[in-house]
Amino acid sequence: MNKKIIWDKSFETGIDEVDAQHQRLVEIINSLADGIGHASMKDLQGILSKLKEYAQYHFQTEEGIMEASAYTELEDHKAEHSAFVDQILLFDLDVILASEGLAWDMFHFLRGWLTNHILVVDRQFSTSLQT
Repeated sequence: MNKKIIWDKSFETGIDEVDAQHQRLVEIINSLADGIGHASMKDLQGILSKLKEYAQYHFQTEEGIMEASAYTELEDHKAEHSAFVDQILLFDLDVILASEGLAWDMFHFLRGWLTNHILVVDRQFSTSLQT
C-alpha cells in the first residue's frame, strides 16, 4: 500500500504559485514517509523542520493573496493555518520519531491535514476568485 501523497489535478487550485508551493509541501511530507524506519533521527528532524519553515512561508503567501483579493473568509483560513502550526509545534519529535508507529501516525496527520486543506479549504478560496 502506498502511503505517500500522489499529486494529481484534483489538488490544483488554479493559482500557479499556490499549486507549486502545495507540490513542494507534498514532496516534503513524502520525504518523511520515505525516511521513517530508514533515516536517522537527525534527518527526520531536519525534514520536519523544513516542513515547519516551508508551511509558514506558504501560509504567508496564501494569506497575502487572500488579503489582496479581500477574501471574506480570510480570518477563518488564518485560524486553520495557525492551528496547523500549533499542532506541529506540539509534537514531541524525540518521542515520536523514536517510534516507527508514532512517526507513521504523525505522517498520517500531516497527509490528512494537507489533502483536506487543499481539496476543501483552499478550493473554496480559489473558487471565490473565479466568480
